[in-house]
Amino acid sequence: MNKEMKETLDKVAVYEEWAKRKALKAGNLAFASMFMIGVAAIIIQMLLTVDIRFVLGETISVLVGGILYAAIMVYNGIWDKCLPKSATIWRDFLTSVICAEIFSAIYGVCLLRMGATETQITRLALEFLIGITIVAFIILRILAFINQKKNQRPANDQDEKAASLSKMEYIKIYNAQNIVETEQIMEMLKQNGIVAFSQEPGANVAMHVVSGFGIYGVDIFVKTDDAEKAAELVKEIRNQENE
Repeated sequence: MNKEMKETLDKVAVYEEWAKRKALKAGNLAFASMFMIGVAAIIIQMLLTVDIRFVLGETISVLVGGILYAAIMVYNGIWDKCLPKSATIWRDFLTSVICAEIFSAIYGVCLLRMGATETQITRLALEFLIGITIVAFIILRILAFINQKKNQRPANDQDEKAASLSKMEYIKIYNAQNIVETEQIMEMLKQNGIVAFSQEPGANVAMHVVSGFGIYGVDIFVKTDDAEKAAELVKEIRNQENE
């Protein structure tokens, strides 16, 4: 019965993850569409007027929106979701080159309309292209690095927690069904002079001294020296309840 329930919960978790990914893709598409429309409007106005003052407000809005979007993605650890490192590096480089080419072409047109010679346009546009490519690639790699650290942090915290439990010589003795049962056992252990604490399952602990009930429940830990005594007390409680 527990096996069937666990399989059901696994399927629910997979479905929820799929739904989150679908919502994420929809949100990304919506933002990308609005962002590209804003950029296109700025480019058109720049080509017509050759004066950044006329598009300063739109430019600031697009930049702020893009920065806020990137910050939210990185904060939630989904900037490079499900992409291998090699793929993210290539994608960032390609994105940097494409964006730099677009803005270099616009820059060249603006220079032409301002009366620059072909030699000046070629030299300045090429320098602009190289500079923008480098800056954009560095920014994207920094975002990817921060995102990677963000994803590694929960795993590192879990490992540190498990290591601290090992150093303190605490082991799990029981898996309580719910919070009520946990509080009853914790209070009973406290009355018998046994130091204990509880947490949700997940840490790498040494053993189960007494079999618990429920699928996930709440794990109860005591010091190694008190494990045998604590296990006997828990057994007594379980036997009394069964009787």
